[in-house]
Amino acid sequence: MAEEWLKSNDLAVAVFAGAFLFLLMKMLPRLIAGVPFAKPRDLKARLDSKDDLLVVDVRNPDEFTGDMGHIPGSLNLPLPNLAGKLDDLRASVAGFADTPVYVVCRTANRAASAAKQLKKAGLTDIRVLDGGMVRWKREGLPTTRAR
Repeated sequence: MAEEWLKSNDLAVAVFAGAFLFLLMKMLPRLIAGVPFAKPRDLKARLDSKDDLLVVDVRNPDEFTGDMGHIPGSLNLPLPNLAGKLDDLRASVAGFADTPVYVVCRTANRAASAAKQLKKAGLTDIRVLDGGMVRWKREGLPTTRAR
C-alpha cells in the first residue's frame, strides 16, 4: 500500500525530500557548533554597553579587510590557523574561560566549526553570530576595514 502511494506521488516525495534537505542544511551549522547562536543586534547591544567580551572573526585576512569589512574591535583568527593554535590557546585562555566569545565568519558555517574547537580549548561561553557578516551588513550594523 505504501509502495503504491510512493509511486503515485513521486512529486510529493521529491518535494518533501527537498524540503528536508534544505532544513538540514540550514540547521547543520547549529548542530556542528554545539553552542548557541546570537542575533547581530544582540551582539551590537553588548558591544555598545562595553561588556567584557571577545569577537573572533575566523575568515581569511583578505576577507577580514575586504569589501565586507569586519566588526570593529574583532580579532582575526582564520579558521585554517585555529587548529594549530589550540594548544597555545588552552594556556592563554585559562583565566578567561568564562569570558563571552562571539565567533564570526561570512555566513556562520566556518564560525560553527571554530566554536567547536574553541570549546575544546576550554572556553565555556561561546556563541556563533547568526548569519555572520552577511546578516550583520544586511542589518546595517557598523563595520571597519582597518586592521
